[in-house]
Amino acid sequence: MTTHDPTTAQAPVLLAAALQELAREYPTDPDDTATVTITVADPATGEQHQAHLQPGHLRWLTTLVMDEMTTCRNAHADGTGHCGHCTTTR
Repeated sequence: MTTHDPTTAQAPVLLAAALQELAREYPTDPDDTATVTITVADPATGEQHQAHLQPGHLRWLTTLVMDEMTTCRNAHADGTGHCGHCTTTR
C-alpha cells in the first residue's frame, strides 16, 4: 500500500519558505548586500519557488551540509562516530 506524505509533496515549497525565513530572521550581511536567488523547482509540476539569500547564508548553509555529510560518513560502522558539526561523539 502506498501512502501519500504531504510534506514530500510540498517539499519544494517548504524548503524555499524555510530558506526565505532564515534570510529574513537572521541576516548575515549589511542590508545593501546583493542577494543570491535560490530556485527550487517542483519536479511534479515544474513550479518554481525562490528564496533570496545573502552571501553569508550561502556560507552558512554550505558548512551545514558539509558537516552533515561528515556526520553521515562517521556514523557508518567503520566511521569515527563523531559529529561533523562539533567533532565530538554523539
